[in-house]
Amino acid sequence: MEINIVDSIMGSGKTSAAKTYIRESSEDQKFIYITPYIKEVDKLIEDCPNKKFKQPIKYNEKMSKMIDLKKLLNNGENIATTHVLFHLFDDEVIDLCYSQGYTLIMDEVTDVISPHPIDKKDLQMLLDHCVKVKDNGLLEWIGDEQYYGRFQDEKRLCEMECLALYGSSVMMWLFPIKIFNAFRESYILTYMFDAQMQKYYYDFYGMKYRHLYVAGEKPNFYFTTEPVNIKPRYDYRNLITIFDDKKLNMIGDAETALSKTWYMRNKDNVLMKQLKDNTLNFFCNKLTVYNEETGKWRKSKSNNNIWTTFKDYQDIVSGKGYAKGYIPSNMRATNAYGERSVIAYLVNKYFNPFVKTFFAGQGIDVKEDEYAISEMLQFIWRSAIRNGKHITVYIPSHRMRELLIKWINEQKYE
Repeated sequence: MEINIVDSIMGSGKTSAAKTYIRESSEDQKFIYITPYIKEVDKLIEDCPNKKFKQPIKYNEKMSKMIDLKKLLNNGENIATTHVLFHLFDDEVIDLCYSQGYTLIMDEVTDVISPHPIDKKDLQMLLDHCVKVKDNGLLEWIGDEQYYGRFQDEKRLCEMECLALYGSSVMMWLFPIKIFNAFRESYILTYMFDAQMQKYYYDFYGMKYRHLYVAGEKPNFYFTTEPVNIKPRYDYRNLITIFDDKKLNMIGDAETALSKTWYMRNKDNVLMKQLKDNTLNFFCNKLTVYNEETGKWRKSKSNNNIWTTFKDYQDIVSGKGYAKGYIPSNMRATNAYGERSVIAYLVNKYFNPFVKTFFAGQGIDVKEDEYAISEMLQFIWRSAIRNGKHITVYIPSHRMRELLIKWINEQKYE
């Protein structure tokens, strides 16, 4: 099984190259294409008509998408679906993928590790009677093979090799590696892969991968094994205005301000009101829209705004004039907001500390700042910048603002 990493900036032609590869593949090569959104599934089906892609559907309450997926796999169909359904793949799906010799193309990385909630007493009971910890931290089920009790879910996860122990009190869920091993070859389309959770996950399991590159010109992009130095399409120093207002930015001066821990700590005090007032001020009172023809600035309108914060705090920070422009901070691979040019990025991204320490314990070095900037760039690239249009970004976190400035300065536009 071969994993191919296509690591290239958003808008550089990764998805187009993948579609070229699909269209030009042999008639008997079968594909499963995974993308975050249904609209992108529909677009793939439209752009690759010779492969006759099918998407699993839910016919009624008794017949789930998973049932239809297995039917399509049994028939050897080319399949396009979302990350959500991909996360539900089970042993039967894995067996079918193996037997049919599918190629996986995954548009953007997926969630591959998270803490597994369990009561401390229950965890101790598991450790005493049902599981043992292997050298790499993974848990192996050593209890009754016919067990159907309260730890049935943990038993299933152990058998799929996707449950691990961090320290002595935290369990970690890992995406079943057997699913990636079920494909003849895989293509992962992303940007800044070396800072992605999925990269560290592959390293943990000792998975080997190679890098591919995107070559050609629009619309004829294609994959190549020859390194390609993709130059920035635009001079981002002129296209990205980072909103600079000392008063509005003061709330994010501390290194960890606007992190998830910061929100948890301050959700009931005056800082939440201050952040909301700042965001309202930015969207409704400041000159944020630049007219490239006249060289003049004007205020934004609500249908031109997008913003984000951690999902649990959306309602607290949301306000009139921008509320409907909220999109999740981890949104990727959609062009639905390509006309919007005024952005508020109200988060300071860090790795989950348990996940970071878990990887560190396995000798895997996590690049915290690179992860943060990669996440922010993915969000910003949902906007008009992807189409070469000017954007204005409010980033109150000093850390995140400096990371974006550094990234822009590193882009060698010619």
